[in-house]
Amino acid sequence: MRAVITGATGLLGRHIATALHAQGYDITAIVRETSDRTFLNQLGVQFHAADLSRKGALVPEVFRNADVVFHCAAAVTDWAPWPYFVANTIDATCRVCDAMTVAGCRRLVHISTVGVYGRPHTTSQLREDQPYSSIGRWDYYTNSKIAAEQIVRARHDLDVTILRPAMIYGPGTHGLVARVADYLRTGKAAIAGDPGVTLPLVHVEDVTRAALLAATTPAAIGEAFNIVNPEPVTQADFFNTIASLLGLSSATKRIPYRLAYTAGLLAEIVAHATRSAVPPLFSRYRVSLFGHQRRYAIEKAVVTLGWQPRIAFHDGIRQTVATL
Repeated sequence: MRAVITGATGLLGRHIATALHAQGYDITAIVRETSDRTFLNQLGVQFHAADLSRKGALVPEVFRNADVVFHCAAAVTDWAPWPYFVANTIDATCRVCDAMTVAGCRRLVHISTVGVYGRPHTTSQLREDQPYSSIGRWDYYTNSKIAAEQIVRARHDLDVTILRPAMIYGPGTHGLVARVADYLRTGKAAIAGDPGVTLPLVHVEDVTRAALLAATTPAAIGEAFNIVNPEPVTQADFFNTIASLLGLSSATKRIPYRLAYTAGLLAEIVAHATRSAVPPLFSRYRVSLFGHQRRYAIEKAVVTLGWQPRIAFHDGIRQTVATL
């Protein structure tokens, strides 16, 4: 079996490569020339150097005879100019799909996010048929992920499965936990809104298993799946467990949610007006990521893919913090 992975040097891409290697796959990783390939070299992965944001950089031949493509590459920041998201998420997805078609490769596992549902005000679990939504015009990350989903859904020449993971964490120095750790180290960490709001988390190993199941489950073709661990972990638990494991002070400060959200909007206005390349301390996206209560149904993934999350938060977070 042969697999191609985009974004293979990222947190999820590395774990998918590791799992495929253990199953004996022949793996080709599409990476930028400047990417650190040390870990993937140890797996004996083949490389194809290409910047997916550049027209003409991707050669269709890389997909020839591939059984499945895992498209993990995308802009992963919440603060950059809109053209950056267009190039690295929307255009990159188009180029992968076009190259696959030319090469005669059909099977695509597209990594999206539960963020495509926006932040609806509901206590109900959000299912995969929930309409697309975002915070607004400046929610570039979410808007680009929605556009990428629409692109792959429209490709009837491909056999597509969309995975929508929640907030992914796991071993690695550039992920969610590392950013929270840096925030805690400032000594100014504050919790926005209710400390009891539960966070939609999922360990990278659980997302990896979902990706491999999606690739090998015929019934998954044409479907989208929420990939979330339903274990209730509050934002206070999340911040303070990380702080405790690092020997740092707990996040004891509180900011009312509406105040934090409004401050985020004002900070965005100033940053956009000044064309700042430095992300504002607050943004509506960041405030709502932790402070807005939302829950996601996973029954579809359980029934169709046979997937269940296996990594409990307190086990996964210890494993993750140990690698920082």
